[in-house]
Amino acid sequence: MTDQSTISDFQSESGGESEIYECEICDRTFDSSKGKGIHRSKAHANDEIKKEMIAEIQRLAAELDKTPSQREMNEQGRFSAKAYQNRFGTWNKSLEQADLSLNKEGSVSDADLLAELRRLSDEIGATPTSRDMAEKGKYAPSTYSIAFDNWNDAIREAGLDPTRLPEVSNSELLDELERLADKFGQTPTKDQMEEHGGFGASTYQSAFGSWNNALREAGLELNKERNVAHSRLIDEIERLKQVSGEVPKAETMRQHGCFAVNTYKRNFGSWNDALQAAGYELNNRNDIPESELLDEIKRLKENLGQVPRAMDMEKEGQFGWATYKTAFGSWNDALREAGFKPINRTDIPKSELIGEIDSVKAQLGRIPRAPDMDQHGQFDSTTYASTFGTWNKALREAGFEPNERRDIPKSELLEAIRSLEEEIGRTPIRSDMNKMGEFSGSVYRHRFGSWNDAVIAAGLNPNKILRPSHLDHVVRSTWEADIAELLLNAGVEYEYESLEISYGDGSTYTPDFVTNQYVIEVKGHLYEPEKVGKKARAAMTELDDRQYVVVGTAIPADIHIPWENRSQITELFD
Repeated sequence: MTDQSTISDFQSESGGESEIYECEICDRTFDSSKGKGIHRSKAHANDEIKKEMIAEIQRLAAELDKTPSQREMNEQGRFSAKAYQNRFGTWNKSLEQADLSLNKEGSVSDADLLAELRRLSDEIGATPTSRDMAEKGKYAPSTYSIAFDNWNDAIREAGLDPTRLPEVSNSELLDELERLADKFGQTPTKDQMEEHGGFGASTYQSAFGSWNNALREAGLELNKERNVAHSRLIDEIERLKQVSGEVPKAETMRQHGCFAVNTYKRNFGSWNDALQAAGYELNNRNDIPESELLDEIKRLKENLGQVPRAMDMEKEGQFGWATYKTAFGSWNDALREAGFKPINRTDIPKSELIGEIDSVKAQLGRIPRAPDMDQHGQFDSTTYASTFGTWNKALREAGFEPNERRDIPKSELLEAIRSLEEEIGRTPIRSDMNKMGEFSGSVYRHRFGSWNDAVIAAGLNPNKILRPSHLDHVVRSTWEADIAELLLNAGVEYEYESLEISYGDGSTYTPDFVTNQYVIEVKGHLYEPEKVGKKARAAMTELDDRQYVVVGTAIPADIHIPWENRSQITELFD
């Protein structure tokens, strides 16, 4: 056979005493980090790298028997937590892609939080910042904000010195306020302090609790006017837009504007309504840091004196509630991430609950399921269960027939996976199906054994890579694990995914198991039969000294073994 690759072709020879750099994806080694970097960019697509990174989170989770923290990934994983942040945006988004529950440290004791601060301080040799904790620590910075009100208070409780805190007395701060008041002939604004003052506005907030408290302490009138003309309020929005180069948020007005945000709410109804009156789009950005979104929930909770509802954020917050749905999946998930329990009102009229079902149905274009309501609705499914008895009873009262089918054809279930794959642009994970698909993930587990096997039966590459403890390699489905076990029990020596076969225009195909006599492919449902057939024919052409064996669905092969007769694979080696 010519031009055939084996596993040895993908490994560097060890030699000399130079440092070795190993590719985390294929384990190929290089004698320089630059060589490894060039190889990674050329040999591995972004989706392949992401899949391997997700598999590593799942491996570590299985080893630890819990969702790993960033610190545990840094210490025990093949990739750093920073690599996940760069690749997926945040650590929590990486966990979501791995179908793992998020790390929520709401039950961590203050003593443990402070001990972790001191440990991290010893490790880096300085007072840690919130960014240090996010990248190298055991807990999320937001956990400290919830427990100690703010990061610097936590630092002080740990017996450490806060960073970037100017050593300035309150009297000096008040003197500077009076100086600016004399200069401008009126009470200075936060913006004027930032531009012309000796201290930042945040210094006043730290020292006095708020900018207005500092003004009161200085004996100055607050920057609030009554009966302000709409034109002046809109002009101030325009001024801030010109200064910052972007549509101002409520917090921008709060820190740098001449008027209070409440002035806009009294005159326009909400901050977003004021922006629309000024001719600007709402601040439903999709690039807002999660920490900023969570801080706004906490601020609104403090202002309202209660956990805010989605409609509270819409009316009085900086961002639209749709922004939270995009970032966290649902308003309730955002509340939980901020450390608050979702609102489960018991006095909600049935008409209001049914109206929300109609709203979510219009949004999705289909009758919602309970997970849909958790994901998209103002009220979660438990609220409906407590009011109507069950989710299905709630649907019936809303005039809809629940989806209670028990005999769904496998072909229909598989088509639903493929439709969802086309909709989201990647292989769906089980939670995708629960949130956006036609059927629940549990249906697939009952009908196919696992979600992973259902994905393979649909002709897609699974996101999840399995690492059975009795094997020395990964597998991509329980089907592959079964064949591996049959080969091991028969004493057959094999290599897993060690061979690349070229086909088409520069594409390559990697069969599952390689032995001295046979190359074995485990094949489920055919999603793209023409492409699969092209791969199989290429294998039969190139493998001139071994036979191409297919176990499962019939495709071109030298030997085909139906899945129900898979134990016959061992007879090939008798």
